[in-house]
Amino acid sequence: MKKYICILMAVIGWSCSSSKDVIIEPKYSDFKIVNTPVVVENDTIYVNELRFYEMESATDAKKLMRQNYGKWSEKLSGLHHQIIKRIVWQDVKLIDGNDKTFTVVTDGTESMYDYFTCLIVFDSEKKDCFKDGHPYKEELINLFTDKMDKIK
Repeated sequence: MKKYICILMAVIGWSCSSSKDVIIEPKYSDFKIVNTPVVVENDTIYVNELRFYEMESATDAKKLMRQNYGKWSEKLSGLHHQIIKRIVWQDVKLIDGNDKTFTVVTDGTESMYDYFTCLIVFDSEKKDCFKDGHPYKEELINLFTDKMDKIK
């Protein structure tokens, strides 16, 4: 009889235990295209940045580019933060199966008011790739959001 009571208690305990469904969401789903002023030789131009807000560090875009495309071409002073430098990769083939080359600039900031990492991309004709109507805009957004989820 004790054997049956023990089995019955075990079954009741097991059936009453709670279970959780684990849903894994993409880490970098919070992004925006932001039109940002940049001063170039005493002239202000506006560029579109792909900004990621839910990330580990303001340097995550730099990590993404370094891990996937190697060493950068040049460093510039930071646009959003004095300590965080803008890093430039020139003539990068971003899209598999496509010989088009791009220039990619990474930047970011970590402050009390803002916290993001960002990418600015120009095609070989120096056109802003995140501008509405650019033929590679959606493909590049998908590429970078996918790669951002995989950085180490």
